[in-house]
Amino acid sequence: MRKFGGSWSESKLDCIERYTESYLHVMQNQSWCTLDYVDAFAGRGKQALKSLDAACGVAAVESFFGDESERADTQEFLVGSAIRALRASTASSRGFDRFVFIDADKGSCQELEAVVASDFPSILGAVSVHCEDANAALEQYVSTVDWRSTRALVFLDPYGLEVGWDLIQRLAGSGACDVWYLFPLGGVIRMMMNDGQLPEAWRTRLDTVFGTPSWYEEFYRSSGQQSLFDDSGQEVLFKDASTPHVVDFVRDRLKTAFPAVSDAGILRNSKGAPLFALLLCVSNPSAKAQSVALGIANHLLKDLSK
Repeated sequence: MRKFGGSWSESKLDCIERYTESYLHVMQNQSWCTLDYVDAFAGRGKQALKSLDAACGVAAVESFFGDESERADTQEFLVGSAIRALRASTASSRGFDRFVFIDADKGSCQELEAVVASDFPSILGAVSVHCEDANAALEQYVSTVDWRSTRALVFLDPYGLEVGWDLIQRLAGSGACDVWYLFPLGGVIRMMMNDGQLPEAWRTRLDTVFGTPSWYEEFYRSSGQQSLFDDSGQEVLFKDASTPHVVDFVRDRLKTAFPAVSDAGILRNSKGAPLFALLLCVSNPSAKAQSVALGIANHLLKDLSK
């Protein structure tokens, strides 16, 4: 697999930075609009890894993140996206007018604020850091921005299952956001237990992430043979959740919200197991804008997956 910057995390960051540079180049003459960059989990990777929502329980955390080496690989993927965006913007002839960074961890927010003040003092006034739940903060952002005169590049890189489908729909409904979504592929597949007997809290969380309970019927198949029942008389189900199958389902779901969705770049850990699927979702209704965005993104994602 080709790595742009030499490490697993660098490959993702290089992809995002290159798209950001291209995005700013395309938008350089669009003086009629304000350009926003929004990073919904901007401080991730700076602090010790957090657990999943307590509603999923300790067992869910262990299942989602895998062993210690996989957790370390995951942490690497989530470092530095905010800094890359700031760097690309300051190097561009037309940079972003506003940066909105969101993270629920107070220490992460304070550290990011210190980095901006130290390394990017010339644009300090354009940067706002919000220490709160990303879903709530983004809901507020989307509902208060005038999308007739604003365009935004949004980066969603959750560590766990923080991104709810309601947020996906709100971003899509703006008609003015390009949204990079780092979907937690490996963790989601790991949560789908082989026998289909998921704790109710897990199923509820996956319903929220996919925006539908139909994922269960998609990934669990009945044998169709009456003889295949367990000791309690319950029919045995077969899990059919390969990486390509889950990625296709995620893309199809996103296409119900966004008019255009890129191919998926699969980011793998040091053992070759999938950690994330990186996709670009375009909310602009213009076919020309969709074509330009997808052309750039698919080229970068193709290189990313090599």
